[in-house]
Amino acid sequence: MSTEVKGEVEEIENMNAIQDPNTLAALQEKLGNMSLKKDADDILADLPESIRKRINAIKNIQLQTTQIEADFFEEVHKLEVEYAKKFEPLYHKRKEIVTGTVEPSESECIVLGEDGIKDETIDNDAPEENVKGIPNFWLTIFKNTDILCEMMQEHDQAILAHLVDIRVSFPETGMGFVLEFEFSENAFFEDKVLTKTYEMKSEPDELDPVAFDGPEIIGSTGCTINWKKGMNVTQKLVKKKQKLKGKSETRIVQKVIKEDSFFNFFNPPQIPDEDDSIDEELEALLTSDFEIGQYIRERIIPKAVWYFTNEVNELESELGDGSDDDYSDTSDYDDELDKNENVVANETVTNVQNEDCKQQ
Repeated sequence: MSTEVKGEVEEIENMNAIQDPNTLAALQEKLGNMSLKKDADDILADLPESIRKRINAIKNIQLQTTQIEADFFEEVHKLEVEYAKKFEPLYHKRKEIVTGTVEPSESECIVLGEDGIKDETIDNDAPEENVKGIPNFWLTIFKNTDILCEMMQEHDQAILAHLVDIRVSFPETGMGFVLEFEFSENAFFEDKVLTKTYEMKSEPDELDPVAFDGPEIIGSTGCTINWKKGMNVTQKLVKKKQKLKGKSETRIVQKVIKEDSFFNFFNPPQIPDEDDSIDEELEALLTSDFEIGQYIRERIIPKAVWYFTNEVNELESELGDGSDDDYSDTSDYDDELDKNENVVANETVTNVQNEDCKQQ
């Protein structure tokens, strides 16, 4: 038998062996017991004691470098706070132009076009109107930004039309930040400024130093919105008919439950005292809340005009940046709150009706 024919026979025999149930079961069991990656304990257990000691020494070095890294992030935060003071007057002027408090000079209205050519005007057929400032500046930004647009409901838009500024401030101590949403006088609530405070830390966990990956948000606090009567868009009145036991009478019960709204952003989920009590749904909700806060702080506030003109989103689309993929789907933010039907502000019986009378 030639070598070529012999090889083909052996290949057929091997295929038949694999198809044999007993052989296949033994092979699967063997593969199941094999692990491509060993866990830390198994890796160390396979090493001589002398090498394990050296690994421990390197781990101690790693802990020192991790602490230096944490100190680095704290210094970066201090630098950010310092530069925030330099940005402040520029953002204030932006607000003045948006609200119409200040009219920019002719020279300030000139922007550079391609090749450094000054482009002062854009030809369009829009009629000149005596409009103050830039109407719906921030509302337009919400509409142009997926992560915010998903949170915004139709009934929120009339309120967000009164939004005149979003800014960030920093507490005197710690690494947190505060988002401040300033509104003009409106028919919905009494407050001029709504705030959302985020607490952060840059400290490696002594029990789990491997998990350290820079500053992390550890909690957030919203604010109480003083809604005017009948204007709270975060609540919905639900009427439910109940039949009295053993009687032909019914009663109407009213419940106030949560309604989807951007303004639920100011009533964030709270982190339980025990970390073990955080389930997957709550963890997803907290993650979404933290990412939204970071997005507003790092992108929306410093680049507001680019989001208004939609130039940022167009550029990201052209580059296939996928930057928004780094942020969770915010539709879960309201869905989880709404799914709970968890906030019952009151329950009242509005009337009692006789079942027989209702049929007359």
